[in-house]
Amino acid sequence: MKSLFVLPISILFLISDGHAQGCVAIRNLAGFGQFAVLGYKESSNEWMLNINNRYIHATQGFKGNKNVTPKDPSYGLSLYEYTLNIELSKTLKNGWALAFDLPFLSNTAVDRVEHASGDRHSTSAIGIGDIRFTVYKWLLNINRPRKGNIQFGLGLKFPTGNYHSVDYFYYSKTDPTLKILAPVAVAIQLGDGGTGITTELNSFYIFNRSFSVYTNFFYLISPVNVNGVSSLTPGVAPNPVSVATTNDVNSVPDNYTLRAGGNYTYDRLVFTAGLRYEGAPAYDLFGKNDGLRKVGHIFSVEPGFEYKFKTSFLYTFVTIPLSRATIQTVPDRRATQMTGTYTITGGDLAGIIFFFGYAFTF
Repeated sequence: MKSLFVLPISILFLISDGHAQGCVAIRNLAGFGQFAVLGYKESSNEWMLNINNRYIHATQGFKGNKNVTPKDPSYGLSLYEYTLNIELSKTLKNGWALAFDLPFLSNTAVDRVEHASGDRHSTSAIGIGDIRFTVYKWLLNINRPRKGNIQFGLGLKFPTGNYHSVDYFYYSKTDPTLKILAPVAVAIQLGDGGTGITTELNSFYIFNRSFSVYTNFFYLISPVNVNGVSSLTPGVAPNPVSVATTNDVNSVPDNYTLRAGGNYTYDRLVFTAGLRYEGAPAYDLFGKNDGLRKVGHIFSVEPGFEYKFKTSFLYTFVTIPLSRATIQTVPDRRATQMTGTYTITGGDLAGIIFFFGYAFTF
């Protein structure tokens, strides 16, 4: 009975939450293991490989909770973000488990605002993202059957993703061929440039073979202040206020996710429905809060389903936002004090985010 609770449940809650929703919320973090549910089926396998795909298309811009998307789509920003994450996890003795996440990202931004020429162009970043290594421990004894348990996770996020990816920007209003090589927007960078500490607290309770509930809490601690990459529009003279408030360089913010929901199992199908609250704060737990940070929060519903095979399963999930908002950053507050005008950094947030993948044990 031990493996009934060690492997499937631990995999269910190995959440790394790489759910970037456009500019705001958790961005480019590896791992989507919280979608890996075996329906509490007994298994003696100790290893699991989870191949997850995520696709985001963000077209809506917000300042606070106000939708500031231009009526003409050609004047707005479109973000296309695709992530292929490979997660390898191993179940150990006495409730311990390990997980390693390796993400590959392909991100593109299409807009006019970043190009001083006034024409609409695209910029992209493609490559490996920030990898993660996590150690998990079930807090209650797993050597006897339990209807519920609590798991704690502690890990490191390494700055392996290129946080200074560059592409060409068009800056001349008279010569459309002139371009300059500069850092792409923070929303499509492959990493944040900082080593982070990940903390997780996960729990489950099984009512019967058909119905169970779960909760997940994830927080990324980012002690690094800024990563030194310019956030200014290429080819345009720096705004004195942006420089004075440190909004001219990219920040390395904390990130968080809260999830809660239920699973209903019918034969080989598992139906899941839950709520998700995620985002990035204006103030980190440790360190300073300088630089440009696209922060805010998103509250979503998260339906999905999985189809189980003997030692593997297919799954798909979507996150549908109920409310979205950006918040004032420390540089925003400084700018408000300097200019006397209320300032808040905007962000482009996705509507629906798609997840689909395949996982197998061995």
